[in-house]
Amino acid sequence: MPNPWHLNGNPTGRSTREIAILGAGIAGCTAAAALAKRGFKVSIVDRHQSAGCEASGNSQGIVYPKLSPRDDFLPRINLAAIKWAADYYSPFWQQGLGSQCGIVVLPENDRAQADFNLIGEQFSQQPDLVQLCNNQQLCQLSGITLQAETGLYFPALGWLPPAQICQQLLAQHQIPVIQADVDRIVHADGRWSLIGADGECCFASESLVIANAYGCEQFEQTRFLPVTQLRGQISELQANASTCALKTVICGAGYITPEHNGQHSFGATYNKGVFTTQVRREDHQVNLDHMSATDMGLASAIGPQDVDIMAGRANYRCTTKDYLPIVGAVPDVPQLMEDYAILRNDARARVSTPGSYLPNLYINCGMGSRGLSYAPLTAEILACDIAGETSGLEQDLRLAMHPARFIIRDLKKKRI
Repeated sequence: MPNPWHLNGNPTGRSTREIAILGAGIAGCTAAAALAKRGFKVSIVDRHQSAGCEASGNSQGIVYPKLSPRDDFLPRINLAAIKWAADYYSPFWQQGLGSQCGIVVLPENDRAQADFNLIGEQFSQQPDLVQLCNNQQLCQLSGITLQAETGLYFPALGWLPPAQICQQLLAQHQIPVIQADVDRIVHADGRWSLIGADGECCFASESLVIANAYGCEQFEQTRFLPVTQLRGQISELQANASTCALKTVICGAGYITPEHNGQHSFGATYNKGVFTTQVRREDHQVNLDHMSATDMGLASAIGPQDVDIMAGRANYRCTTKDYLPIVGAVPDVPQLMEDYAILRNDARARVSTPGSYLPNLYINCGMGSRGLSYAPLTAEILACDIAGETSGLEQDLRLAMHPARFIIRDLKKKRI
């Protein structure tokens, strides 16, 4: 059994079922819905008037699958996430929001091709989840002529309009959005106060979930988390006679969605250290180059494009060092470091002391470019934690997404 750092040694009781969530993107809105289903009185605080205005504001987001034949945390968590997401979004697809059109993933190199062959063997008895397809099957499924010899097909996945999903989740559970720009959070008298730049309290609640992506860096309580603000730009393409035939999402070096309202969305860039949401022509070109790298048959269908007149959208992802989400209770970092200091000298030391956590403070962020894929699963994990339920996810996978993992890992590696 692992050391009990993930257990709260001194949990703070709740006198109410009220809970505030900071951030109205897909992470915050799925968490809000999961808590509302459990009887919590949820309010969402966001700097915008409506939900899904930042990273969740793209017109077509995809439930991106990332599997591997290796038994590592990342592919195992991704597998759990896409299974959960397929069921979670099914009612939205049935209503006509987005499309459960399936996703074709093409290999980017020889190693990926070898992995795809192994994945095809590993999941050969689960065709509803994933299928290894030859070129003829890929062309038939996608509706366009592709050059790839083989690829993976995920029939239960597709694309969604993230902002509409966010707004519908809040409407279904009558969860209000309180517009406020929060500068810091303070705990006093058993409540978390959200303080604006003017020093005034915008909102207060007994329990608080931080779900404002890389914005968690600004708070003293969560500044220890190694998150990165990473710009991404998507491009929009006017559908033509060839691309109109596209029936599935295609992923490879980039991704492209089927036509919707005469447009395809494709991309996306990864711009580290770039801090502008202005659309850039050079990023349109990168996205076009990604289409060519994904499959020359796809590039042929798209045809020549003028990047100077191309539309698009840019915003920021919140990424983590290990590419896994961050979900759970926020640790009392100084106390946790003191209680587990022995790990600096002996990474295998047994410690009987449970972890120390801040009273009724939680976080749900770090989903990178896979917010739609991860959010339903992390929302369920978070709601189970808060409600005192068991999520059913294997413990090693749960700990791999826990906020305190970075402290324990850095102690063992003598980084802190």
